[in-house]
Amino acid sequence: MSYLAFQLKKVFKNKLTPVCLAILLLLMGIVLFMNIRTNPQFSLQAGAKSEIAYRQKEINRQQRLLKHDKQKSKTEVYHDTKAAIKQNQDAVKQDKQVQKAANKGNWRKAYTIMWQQKKQERTIISNGQDSTGLNSRTNVEKKLQFFNYLRHEPLPYESQDMPVTGWQFLLQLNQQYLPYVFTLVALFLLTLFLTDSYHQKLDTAQLLPLEKNNLMISNTIAGIVLTLGSFLGINLVLFIVASLISGTGSLSFPYIVVQYTVSGPLIKCVTTGSFIIKVIVLQALTLIFDVVLVQFLARIFRDKLPALLIAILLVPGLNIATMIVDPLRKICAWLPMTYLNAVDIVSGNLGMNYQNMQLNYTTGILTLCCSILIIAILILLSSHIKYKK
Repeated sequence: MSYLAFQLKKVFKNKLTPVCLAILLLLMGIVLFMNIRTNPQFSLQAGAKSEIAYRQKEINRQQRLLKHDKQKSKTEVYHDTKAAIKQNQDAVKQDKQVQKAANKGNWRKAYTIMWQQKKQERTIISNGQDSTGLNSRTNVEKKLQFFNYLRHEPLPYESQDMPVTGWQFLLQLNQQYLPYVFTLVALFLLTLFLTDSYHQKLDTAQLLPLEKNNLMISNTIAGIVLTLGSFLGINLVLFIVASLISGTGSLSFPYIVVQYTVSGPLIKCVTTGSFIIKVIVLQALTLIFDVVLVQFLARIFRDKLPALLIAILLVPGLNIATMIVDPLRKICAWLPMTYLNAVDIVSGNLGMNYQNMQLNYTTGILTLCCSILIIAILILLSSHIKYKK
């Protein structure tokens, strides 16, 4: 039996691996259950219904104000209130049309009306009639681009706030939960695996009649199989469960991508399929980086506990630190730990939040590849020095 086959067998026979993965699957299953329960409240019809209720309250309030206005048509406030009532009444009619069209499956009509509403909102903001901030203006522009895409490609509506379809649910998991929780589990399992050959800080694997490079390559491949295999396995199981319950959804459904620039955010819609491919590539590189980093720390500390603690401080710890420490935020594009959440990187949300133009998919690929290569060279150098001794 080759050393690589032995290491792979050790990975699959470790009892902690299935236990940790089962706990992760259970937690993500609870998220899916909660999404299924609350998803009806985030449908297009439910959104239109809540808008109707809100605008109807506004109409009633404004009509009461008119009744108490003794000057009636003589004041400017009176005319403004009348105009606001008319505007709200028109919006209620549009929302009712959206409800009716969505119920009948006439998605093109529903999306066109929604696009027209968002276009009106943008016009109001552009004319300075609304004192909303940058985030609100960006959100309106996102919705405008989103419904503009859908009115030309009238696909059935899929909620991205509480998604239940296979593809959209995977994207939510990999944006909000899985990268952080899985990274902790992966670092724990990798530390146990890669420090297993060290006893009283002596590397027993060096006693085997194998070249030092073969040992490193075998450990790296086994670590990659452990992390990538587990990550893809969890995603596959959750995708199948979500798809069996609510369908897979469409890979042509739009996903909003933002690019931060000096002149302001550039917003566009891409297909879910093309978006997911970039996320997979970036997430895979992030996991490979975790493998080589833990292997390097294992060679330095030759003990489970210090290697695990330093790995946690460097990966999730430094990722959190970039949110708080301003100097780190300025250089975060060149820190591989920043790319823990591949969905936020590819979508441009993190670049917008940090107002960093360099924080994007291309920089992430470059940074992670260079970091993996540098750490791999450091591992080879440390092995060469110890071999000489």
